[in-house]
Amino acid sequence: MDSKKVTGAGAFVVIGLLLFTVGLFMIGERRNLFESRFPVYAEFARLGQLEVGAIVRVAGADAGEVTDIAVPTGPSQKFRAKMEVRDELRPLVRTDSVATTQTEGLVGNIFVNIQTGTDQAPALPDGGTILSKEPFSMADLLEQMSETVTTVTTTVKALSGEIEVAAHQVALTATDAHALVNEIKPDLELMARNGARISTDTQQIVAGIQEGRGTIGKLINDDTLYQQVTGLTRDAQTTMANVRDVTNEARRAIADFRSKDGPAQGLFADMRGTLTQAREATADLADNMEAMKHNFLLRGFFNKRGYFDLSSISPADYRSGVLENGKRKAMRIWVNADVLFEPGPEGVEQLSAGGRARIDSAMATYLPYVPANPIVVEGFATGGGVEERFRLARIRAGTVREYVRGRYWLTPQNTGYIALADDSRGSPAGDGLWNGIALTLFLDRTALTFAEPQVSK
Repeated sequence: MDSKKVTGAGAFVVIGLLLFTVGLFMIGERRNLFESRFPVYAEFARLGQLEVGAIVRVAGADAGEVTDIAVPTGPSQKFRAKMEVRDELRPLVRTDSVATTQTEGLVGNIFVNIQTGTDQAPALPDGGTILSKEPFSMADLLEQMSETVTTVTTTVKALSGEIEVAAHQVALTATDAHALVNEIKPDLELMARNGARISTDTQQIVAGIQEGRGTIGKLINDDTLYQQVTGLTRDAQTTMANVRDVTNEARRAIADFRSKDGPAQGLFADMRGTLTQAREATADLADNMEAMKHNFLLRGFFNKRGYFDLSSISPADYRSGVLENGKRKAMRIWVNADVLFEPGPEGVEQLSAGGRARIDSAMATYLPYVPANPIVVEGFATGGGVEERFRLARIRAGTVREYVRGRYWLTPQNTGYIALADDSRGSPAGDGLWNGIALTLFLDRTALTFAEPQVSK
């Protein structure tokens, strides 16, 4: 072979190798292939077109590249991206650093930007995992815009009819206002003319007063009236002085009357004694009445009736049938609390308008048999502790009892109430399940001529 051709071929090969070596070093320099690096991991739910070989930057400075992306094994897991970062940037990468995928420009390449951490956070060890932020997607933005446009369109369609009605009403209002102005325009003109005339008359009256014409003018301009008023004032002062003297005399007389040696003390002592004797007599009378209840001559009446006082019957005695006494039949109308009550001040239940109407309806059945037969309002409550149920049941029964007594003028001796808490045996809801009251009439069996009352829930 010709030596020139051999020399040319060798030169071509040498030059090619030199260009390849230079290119390799340039690419390696750009990709940081010849620098010491440490691995960093980040996890993403969506890659957003992130690929192996993508540039990695720390605070905007080129730091390395994405070397591997591990695909998750299930929908609930994330993509795990491995990044190689230059050692000289290690002090900036901390455990609280955040990795985000970004785009160079609007349509540029995808790269990973690692935000620097804080001084308080420790440095990230080799192979450590940092926090990540999901990439922004234009498709998500377009989807949100689509949903927003759809919502706006729906709202406009829904309001279009109302807007038309409102515009029509505004037009009608404007027409009515114009008609009203035209209607009252003559009255306004008349009022303006009357105002002008009144102003003229007022000026004339004021001028006449200033000149001393008429009664008011004379009163203002005549000194005689001033002298008379001055005299009346002196007389009034003299009268008031006399009144003060009389008042002082009255005070002294009252003080003498109320002094310790005055007649008032004896009168008050007599009154106090009388009141003390009255209280003692009342107490003796109450004791005598209680003794008469148990006297063998009178106790038969109370034994026949079954009670001395409805307020003294305990729940146990009441449930034992003391009021029925073998001669009466207990007739009950059950009314649910939801029908009767509504929240009152400080959370205390009070009768509602519908509840009063329901009680009136129930009492219409009982009125032919009262007040000869006793009526007892039974209170029931469910939920809460024993004390809470008893308290609420007593409040409900007492509220209904006071309403019935006040509206129908029933005697307190034959109108009572009792708290049975959750002991609602025989109720429509079952034992221990009734929440409300039972309006109970203890009717003599001989007068039992009507059917069982209905239940109101």
